[in-house]
Amino acid sequence: MDALLRQAESMGIHVGFRDLGRVNGFYLGAGMIVINAKRTAISQRVTLAHEMGHWHHDHDWRLAHNREGDESEANTYAARLLIRRDDFMGAQRRVGTSVDKLAEGLDVTPALVELRRQDFERDTRFPAVVVLEQCEPWAYHIGA
Repeated sequence: MDALLRQAESMGIHVGFRDLGRVNGFYLGAGMIVINAKRTAISQRVTLAHEMGHWHHDHDWRLAHNREGDESEANTYAARLLIRRDDFMGAQRRVGTSVDKLAEGLDVTPALVELRRQDFERDTRFPAVVVLEQCEPWAYHIGA
């Protein structure tokens, strides 16, 4: 979390922690993100990365916008920020292809693991991506 906070700071984002009740966090605009101090470390980390995605994509909730599209962009940004390709593949070698186990091993949510996996499958810049669910636990198929 410290590295992520430093990255946010280097981007000009100020992060505050407060008890937000049922809300995980939000982006206030003007480079200010508030994270729920009562959530787990993983929830805080994923929420911060997600809200950084809103900042990165310049989402302005005061204007008309595509809420579903904005959330999708922020989630994809968070997945890319928190799950590096090498870390993903290393986690697969350690724990297998279970999305839940990968999420636990990578300190993220299963939803982000699934997004990142789909990202790797679509990205032609990475010719060697492990294909999940298509291999035995001991064998990893490396796409050509």
